[in-house]
This record gives sequence, C-alpha cells and structure tokens, in this order.
Amino acid sequence: MNFWEKLKKVLSANIAYTVILVFGLILFLYFADGDFIGGIFTAISALVVYVCIALLYGEYKKIPNAKPAAKKTPAKKPAKRKK
Repeated sequence: MNFWEKLKKVLSANIAYTVILVFGLILFLYFADGDFIGGIFTAISALVVYVCIALLYGEYKKIPNAKPAAKKTPAKKPAKRKK
C-alpha cells in the first residue's frame, strides 16, 4: 500500500477530522492574505510558543505547593482547682 492509498484510507475513515482540516487550511490561507510562506512562519512560531508554554506549565505543575508553617499555639496552663 503506497502513501496516497494510506492517506486516502485515513482521511475517509476520519471524515470529521478531514472536514475540520480543510476548513482550517482555508481559514489559514484567508488570514495569511495569500502569503503562504509568511503564514507558515507565523504558524510555526505560534506552535513553538504553544509548546514552550505547555512544557513550562507542566514543570510548574510538578513543583509541590509550599505548605504554610503551622502556627504554634502557646501551651495552656492547667486550670487551678478549687478545694
């Protein structure tokens, strides 16, 4: 099975993703004003920023929360008993 047959099989099996992909490509070309190379650079830079933020957020979540120091209450003196 060559590349094109595999691609056709995958795209036809996942029609919802295929429609979203085509719609996304159309929007990409529209908002890039037809400048395909400039749009690619913009998309790649946005992807790099997204990946860096995701990695940094993952590292942030790994750091345990600092527990506040427990406040020590002064020891209570025993009450005097009346005789």
